[in-house]
Amino acid sequence: MSGLSYDFTDKAVSPWGGLRLIEETYRRCGLKQYLEEECADLPVPGSNRGYDPVDLAEGFMVSTILGATRLAHSGTLRNDEVIQRIFGWEKGMGSQSTFTRFFKKFDQERNDRLFPALNRFWFSQLQLDKMTIDLDSTVITRHGIQEGVEKGYNPKRHGRGSHHPLIAFVAEAKMVANAWMRTGDSHSNTDFTEFFDELLTIIPVEKIGLFRADSGFCNETIMDRLEQESLKFIMATRMTGPLVRRIFEHKKWFPIEDGYWTGSFLYQAKGWSRPRKIVVVRKDTTTHPNTGGKLLFPDIEEFERYKYAAFATNLEFSNAMVWQLYNQRADCENRIRELKYDYGIEGFCMDDFYATEAAFRWTIVAHNLMSLFRLQALSFKHHPVLSTMRFQCIAIGSYLVKTGRKTTLKLSVKQKRRQFLERIFSKVSRLSPPFQISNA
Repeated sequence: MSGLSYDFTDKAVSPWGGLRLIEETYRRCGLKQYLEEECADLPVPGSNRGYDPVDLAEGFMVSTILGATRLAHSGTLRNDEVIQRIFGWEKGMGSQSTFTRFFKKFDQERNDRLFPALNRFWFSQLQLDKMTIDLDSTVITRHGIQEGVEKGYNPKRHGRGSHHPLIAFVAEAKMVANAWMRTGDSHSNTDFTEFFDELLTIIPVEKIGLFRADSGFCNETIMDRLEQESLKFIMATRMTGPLVRRIFEHKKWFPIEDGYWTGSFLYQAKGWSRPRKIVVVRKDTTTHPNTGGKLLFPDIEEFERYKYAAFATNLEFSNAMVWQLYNQRADCENRIRELKYDYGIEGFCMDDFYATEAAFRWTIVAHNLMSLFRLQALSFKHHPVLSTMRFQCIAIGSYLVKTGRKTTLKLSVKQKRRQFLERIFSKVSRLSPPFQISNA
């Protein structure tokens, strides 16, 4: 039996017709207008034949949404006339070399002006009384010799060069408020003061209801700064020897769930200027064998039954509430995994450090755009990641039909699926800032 015969056509066809939904979200949220009319920090091309910088920024974000992890991948969209028409790129999609030249025009000063301003605009569109800020860092292993790649903490590939980004998330919106690329030898709290100062220019201090971070950020410098700003915080603490002894001596444990108890006390660690409240959760490993936490004395068999987790906080809530609030921070780990595996932040590495940071931060803008689309247009039972949205809403065969002066995008969708997409188109067509985000 012979294979299916084939032929060629000049018709403009695309597998990504659902990008029409993303383009309208991008336009209606005001980001396109902001980039075109108010953003003066985009690098201008050196000749009249150059690409519009807004088109290049859009093209890069679209390529990351479609799964690109290298600049070479972005250039593959150059042959997709449908996408070019959806976004109105007069010169089409740039090539790999075009994107490389574009990003090499970004330096530290341009990055420090452009991206905080973009984020200020973005979060001014959200209607949230109070925001929960989750601070975290991650390790991006690099291959080759690039600026800023250093040997540092790398839990999966010991001794390999890396970058070590610092990211602040807004939990209620599942968006990124601020993100910096850092050298691979940075510690979790390196550059915190400057990063936090920039964060407060994006989200005013009165809008921050709670600040959460893991044990890598639990030190005097950070806690003192938060207290100066009268911010409430919860941070995991390291199980140092003195803290382990203090927990061991603690006798007042109150049950909160089957197999869980809590206790609290004032404690002043070495380097702290004052005592702070420590909330401890004791977990029975016989009831919860897979629970997280630390053994107080891992080498002594009689202490293997219980694991412990400790948190420094200035909240006046119950111990159980403090623990529950901190547990919700785990969602920022999901966002980091999504940024790595769906948005490709581990790619787009160039020789110049600030060019790499610019690509990283444009990826964050694309992430926030898709988060807005997810929150405002989709009604899935669970919070879908980008790969799910790509298959459900974007990967739609399409082609252009021109009738007279009107061009129509035809989407190849079976009847039973059209109602699902019509609902999304209807929601997107009604988008208008400010956007209401639930605090629930």
